[in-house]
Amino acid sequence: MKKDDISRIGKKINQLNKKIHRAEKQGDHNKVWWRTMKLSKLKEKLSNILRIKN
Repeated sequence: MKKDDISRIGKKINQLNKKIHRAEKQGDHNKVWWRTMKLSKLKEKLSNILRIKN
């Protein structure tokens, strides 16, 4: 795995968190639900990369 993968996934997680909070303020529950699903997949991918690396 590349080192860029870890930083890239971390950046995507941060971007999704911002989008989730923005959608919560606007009251769009559908976008919040979909983005939390994407967020959980990215967190799993990141933890798998870190587990394999160590």
